[in-house]
Amino acid sequence: MGLKDLFKDVTDLAKESIDSIQADLALKKEEQERLRAEMDQRIKSYTDILVEQLISSADTSAQPLINADDDALLSFTKNFSDKLLMPANSPVSTKITLYPDEEKALKNITKTFPNYNSQEKFLLQFKDGKGQTLLLTTSNLYFKILFPENPSFFAVGSIPQEKLFCITINQGDAHCTLLVNGITLITTPVEEIKTIDILTLTEYLKRLGSNDFVIDDNQVDAFITAKLDPTTREIVAGFLEPEEKLVYFAWGLGSLVAKKFITCTSQKIVLYDRESSSKKSFPYDQIVSLTTQPSTVSFLDLSLTLGMNPNDTEIKTIDAIETISILYAREAERVIQIYQAHKPDAATAAAPEQAPTEPGQTETTEPTAEDPIAMIEKLAGLKEKGIISEEEFNQKKQELLAKL
Repeated sequence: MGLKDLFKDVTDLAKESIDSIQADLALKKEEQERLRAEMDQRIKSYTDILVEQLISSADTSAQPLINADDDALLSFTKNFSDKLLMPANSPVSTKITLYPDEEKALKNITKTFPNYNSQEKFLLQFKDGKGQTLLLTTSNLYFKILFPENPSFFAVGSIPQEKLFCITINQGDAHCTLLVNGITLITTPVEEIKTIDILTLTEYLKRLGSNDFVIDDNQVDAFITAKLDPTTREIVAGFLEPEEKLVYFAWGLGSLVAKKFITCTSQKIVLYDRESSSKKSFPYDQIVSLTTQPSTVSFLDLSLTLGMNPNDTEIKTIDAIETISILYAREAERVIQIYQAHKPDAATAAAPEQAPTEPGQTETTEPTAEDPIAMIEKLAGLKEKGIISEEEFNQKKQELLAKL
């Protein structure tokens, strides 16, 4: 056999091997597509049966959970978010998103729920660590839950608002369960959900079902107290005079183990340092101005949406200035709102005349320019805290490096 014939034999053999491999790959792909189609069909059948059970399981004489117009629902939900969700909450670890902070959630909603209509009004989203989700709008309840046969897949469906009669959350020793119309949809390990989330979700759903949309000062005080751990509750109680109420509470940058926290009462703002067991108190009638300077990383879509970019909040009294750097933007804005609502008119009238406030130091400020490298360092801090993803960090880093 000549060299030419040998080369031809080798070439033919290689071609046969490639053809055989390609044929095997085609068969595998075809088999994978067949298996996926079968799985999709089983998921669809399961979802259709589940939706039918959800719709038919409720008492036909019962009233739907939602019995108010859209404007009333949105107004209540925003008020609830400000007064009951935000205080003593951890924006980093909470599983609850409420209107009007839904923008980030909405980015993925149309991918998760193809039937979602942008004309619907977002009210509430609960999302656990496995991606299981309940989304409540003014028109529908959407769900994304683990498929029981194979938890690598999800069942996604919805029921109309008029067929939604109740949502309840039960906390057991090992698991928390979310039930819709008496049927369990989501089961999550109890350690994954903060007790404050359970309290908050239960309260919101109770008020929604009873149209109890008025939240008074006594209820705010009692609810914040219930959300605090016993040790912190005792510390905060020491700040209060008779008849004084808790209005707001914020952990340092959303961490439940933060060294410092802020309390707003009906009479003052208190900054407390747990490490040194010391406090600084700022009565509203002694505050000349209260301003916030947004972080220069506030251009981040994620941070801006959630109000989770760190801020410097400046409290100016007649004889001192205190800068607080433990609040996110949304929290700092809430503290300013509370101050504006509770400051005595006399304090404004008696305040000494001040020079005009410089740009970037008002209650609605624009971030000042900062070195891109410093901004990248702040972004890295947000990524380490889990506030932004690796992908978001890299994207913004490239934008900043391009400015050098």
